[in-house]
Amino acid sequence: MRKHLLFIFIVSLSLSVTSQITITSANMPISGDTIRYSNARLNSVGDYTTTGANHVWLFDSLVTTGQAIREFKPGLTTPYFILFGLSAYGEKTQDTVLNVNIPTVGPISITDIYSFYKNTSTYFAAEGLGVKINGIPVPNNYNPQDKIYQFPLDYLDRDSTNFKFSTPSTTLIPFVYTKQGHRITEVDGWGSISTPYGTVSCLRVVTTQYAKDTIGATIGGFPFKLGFPNYQRSYQWLTLGEHIPFLEVSGTLNGSTFNPTQAKYRDVLRSYVGIKDENKVLALSVFPNPSTHQITVIIPKNDVSIRAELVDIQGKTVLSSTLQDNSNIINQHTLDVSTIAKGLYILNLSNLEGKQSLKISIQ
Repeated sequence: MRKHLLFIFIVSLSLSVTSQITITSANMPISGDTIRYSNARLNSVGDYTTTGANHVWLFDSLVTTGQAIREFKPGLTTPYFILFGLSAYGEKTQDTVLNVNIPTVGPISITDIYSFYKNTSTYFAAEGLGVKINGIPVPNNYNPQDKIYQFPLDYLDRDSTNFKFSTPSTTLIPFVYTKQGHRITEVDGWGSISTPYGTVSCLRVVTTQYAKDTIGATIGGFPFKLGFPNYQRSYQWLTLGEHIPFLEVSGTLNGSTFNPTQAKYRDVLRSYVGIKDENKVLALSVFPNPSTHQITVIIPKNDVSIRAELVDIQGKTVLSSTLQDNSNIINQHTLDVSTIAKGLYILNLSNLEGKQSLKISIQ
């Protein structure tokens, strides 16, 4: 009899370890959360698309490239606390989303993007967006809200929501920035996930945003609009108690083609042997900037090779090259950018000594 009871206990214990979990509002970030994660090299992620019931996802071999912290700041500590109130909490999600120059209107920059969240028993939503337009803080309240998750979240759930916001019209800012679209969130798998952080039970969630960003202005008495699609997808593994995805692979959509641009996972503080965290001057000169056809990079002589990557504002690498010590007197290297779209980019230079990032404008 005891053997039977022991067998039943072991079976029930194993079932509890691999049973489906339910995600609720208690598993979402809250005001004041500071949660560490590691960035992973995309080519180390492996198969992130296969899914299903009682699935085992093995990502133990993720190669980290550095760490950061997601900070969900109380409204008072953000640049927009007067606009959203003291009870709001937000997270800085991007430094820059747009830099354009419209004839007769002039340059337009949208920077310091904060998402403000609302967490209720039935949904977790982005209720507002704080942006600086040409340096002026502007509130953008979603109406309707962008409901990212709806609770309780279980296997095979599929929800959709429409969202829209528009900046207020003001004489200080002679244009309007509008974002509208819809989001589809689908739970297409459950099971367990393993990363360098550990092994836990999870739900696999795919959330896709189909949006259009529009700049509207009046030029010479005539209305002018500049619109561009903003399609994004995120593969997420949600767990109990972590408040952010255990693993997230995100990127852009071009039609039905997904282009991954970032992979990050929940992690502890780690020490890295190799590339140091602090910035280092690796390039003696980078010119011209702005550039139209090519960028010249001058690096010190007798140096180890330097990896150069040009990254767009969505985080996608558009050009990469290895700069080796050469026979030129001044160790000069040329990067061809003639086929790259106009816009603002980041030139990342790195080697075993450190890293350097430079803003590059292509016109």
